[in-house]
Amino acid sequence: MAATTAHAGRASVLEQKLRVPRMPPSVVPRTRLLRDLEAAEAEGRALTLVSAPAGAGKTMLLAQWWRRLRPAGVPAAWLALDDHDDDPFVLWSGLLRACGRAVRGLDPAAEVRLAALTPPADAGNRGFMTAFAEAVDALPGPLWILLDDVHVISSPRGLACLAGLLRYRPARLRIMLGSRFDPPLPVARMVLDGQAAEVRAADLAFDRAEADQLLRRRQIRLDESDLSLLLERTEGWAAGLCMAALSLSSQEDRTKYIAGFAGDERPVADYLVAEVLDALSDDTVELLLATAVTETLTSGLASRLAGRADAGAVLARLARDNALVSRVGRAPTSYRVHGLLRSFLLAEAARRDVEAQRRAHVAASHWFADHGMRGPALDHAADGGDWLRTAELIDRYGLRLLLSGDASRLTATVRRLPDELVTEPVTALLAALAALHDGALAAARRHIDLVGRDPAEHASTRLRLLHTTALLCEARLRGDRGPDLLRLIELSEEPAPGESDLLLLAAVNRGILRIWFREYDAADEDLRGALRMARRDGRDALALECLSYLAVIGAARGDADAVVRRTAETIEFAARRGWSGTGRMPPVYLLAAGAAFQRLDQAEAARYLSLVGSIDADLEPEVELSARLLRACLAAAETANRHEAARVLRRAWPYDDTALLPVSVSYFCLAELQLALAAGDRPAATEVLGRAERLLGEGGDVLVLRALVHAHDGRKAAARAALQPVLGGTLACHVVNAEITGWLLAAHFAAELDEPARAHEALLRALELAAPRHLYREFVAASGRVRSLLIHGRGRFGAYDDFVRALVLAMGGEEAGSERTATVSGEALTARELELLRDLPSLLSLEEIADAHVLSVNTVKTHLKAIYRKFEVGSRRQAVDRARELGLL
Repeated sequence: MAATTAHAGRASVLEQKLRVPRMPPSVVPRTRLLRDLEAAEAEGRALTLVSAPAGAGKTMLLAQWWRRLRPAGVPAAWLALDDHDDDPFVLWSGLLRACGRAVRGLDPAAEVRLAALTPPADAGNRGFMTAFAEAVDALPGPLWILLDDVHVISSPRGLACLAGLLRYRPARLRIMLGSRFDPPLPVARMVLDGQAAEVRAADLAFDRAEADQLLRRRQIRLDESDLSLLLERTEGWAAGLCMAALSLSSQEDRTKYIAGFAGDERPVADYLVAEVLDALSDDTVELLLATAVTETLTSGLASRLAGRADAGAVLARLARDNALVSRVGRAPTSYRVHGLLRSFLLAEAARRDVEAQRRAHVAASHWFADHGMRGPALDHAADGGDWLRTAELIDRYGLRLLLSGDASRLTATVRRLPDELVTEPVTALLAALAALHDGALAAARRHIDLVGRDPAEHASTRLRLLHTTALLCEARLRGDRGPDLLRLIELSEEPAPGESDLLLLAAVNRGILRIWFREYDAADEDLRGALRMARRDGRDALALECLSYLAVIGAARGDADAVVRRTAETIEFAARRGWSGTGRMPPVYLLAAGAAFQRLDQAEAARYLSLVGSIDADLEPEVELSARLLRACLAAAETANRHEAARVLRRAWPYDDTALLPVSVSYFCLAELQLALAAGDRPAATEVLGRAERLLGEGGDVLVLRALVHAHDGRKAAARAALQPVLGGTLACHVVNAEITGWLLAAHFAAELDEPARAHEALLRALELAAPRHLYREFVAASGRVRSLLIHGRGRFGAYDDFVRALVLAMGGEEAGSERTATVSGEALTARELELLRDLPSLLSLEEIADAHVLSVNTVKTHLKAIYRKFEVGSRRQAVDRARELGLL
């Protein structure tokens, strides 16, 4: 009776082992992995090893593969192994029963052949293996054997049995092994030979789409940021995602729950203990607890923290056994504990002995410092609560961390320091620089105020230069351009031997600020020297900044070729490092937009301006205002109504416009004045001129603007007198655009006085400045008389003929190739009528208009009569008003 009961028990156990796990409705189909398995089979790989930690989803993948084979009529045997299968007789008994069940209903003869085989009692029974191979190979197609939990087979006899199955595998047999770690079987050799495929933990990790599907099947919907954070917390580990889903369904604040989701959550902790830690020795668990303070471990660091010489060997074994420990990198070999397991270990270690955990952090800080890893050294000193050491590391490494792009780490650490340490001068100044790097101007001011605002008070050269540099950086970002800034710039040139990073940072800020004072040569020297230092020392972020502002210097000098070359170099440099969207790029994109706008490439200008707007960073005041005004220029250029175009640009100016560089003031005032005069808006023109006089003083740019206003008012002698210092080289302009405009005015006046040689000479001077820089806009804004000179002077401009041809096309002249028309009351204005219409708001006489367009006065009168008739008006003034109403002026 007892024998019968035991036999029934064994049969029941075997029945359970042969049963494929059911698929709950919430299970996510692993479609991408199943496709990979199909591809491996098509390549002739007869073995697949699925090796991953507990909870990774191995069993579910095997079960889904089994369910994919069965509907296709492919026999698939399932066997979940346990400790008893270390006995070859038990193992083969299960295998034969599973294979017989797999062919049942598909091949009765094969079922009979398999049932007739007697399981061997030893692993190396060649006769049995031959009979088994003959039975399988008699099948019309392949037979799959899916073995789950292969890691439980540990005895030499059991492993020899599986090795024999692989070695003497029948030709039609396909095998899939599911295991928590790589079994000691000849799998690696089969992989190299192209006979086997592998599915690892990284492959099984849920991707974004799979994680979202898993949650949705449990009626949980997360937004993009919450889903990303949950994937980060769980690292795609199936068990972790499932346990998080169980709790998420009852959480009111899901974002808060996910942010705090860790291994010490009760369901996760219970699973980790039962499935991972209980399988490890007490010594191994103690090692994991002692080393959990660091995210990544080398053998040396693990030995230092655990006090064990064999720590590296233990970690290597855990990684090999897939105990939620993985190997990262190549040399030196490093290891990483899964985030959820590490968070559990940290919580458990703190519960047992919080002081020991703090000591471990400090020990890790010393190890990282000894090995040149400054950031982790600082982090662990703070985590260990060793504040004196933390302050010392900030002093020693703070600037280097800042220049290597780690300002946020420095800022976060300073926030944790006790107040009495934050007031130390070096700490406060480094904290200020980090805050300025992040655009936190108020925080930077507070830190600097702790030290004061006079660098000369410090006895230490290093401290003086650090203080000066912080003040320069603050002034730069705040737009403070007071007279004290010149003294700070001079102080920043003090030599500081052995402080290469500090000298570099000082040179960058000094060079950028010198641009404001029009010290272009000195700024260029500072930034070129800083660029060399940055490239030598691998300070790529500062190298990018140097390149950006060298392009700004090119723009300030009117060197369009330098702007194009430098902006292209900077954009490519940033793209290679993944910095295209960082806060250092807006000045570069703004320059590229301005260059495109000058070339009349509106689409390219708009594209670069959109890149400026897409960057979420605090911009320097000059950059922010210049971007705003250039957007307005672009909008104005695309507005048909000249009055509205002038208003668009005027509204873009802020109440406080002192933040602009003189270069930008001149450029945007010139653009706005040209629009105001074209629209006949005299009050707006007066406002622009007044703004330029206030911001620029009596320079060449203001004289050109004044000459434009005089010319529009018909005061030609006053206009020529204003231009004389500029054209004679006595007064320089901030931007070459103003000088070009001056020469175009001179050409207009010379043509008006019937002095063709002087007009041509003035036009050549304008072309000499504009052609190499690809500056079109000043010619487009010029008078009709200048346009006529360009059109009728074709072939007389030498090296500039191609540029003139492009100009004429851009201005819609005789070579435009198409008639531009405007419809008024159903009747179209001709191209010639449109040209004459633009001169009507001016104070030019009909004779002067005729001369400008190389027409007779009678012809001009005929065109004017046509315009009046189409506008249904009776005078020149009424025609101008009507044209403005229609947006033609």
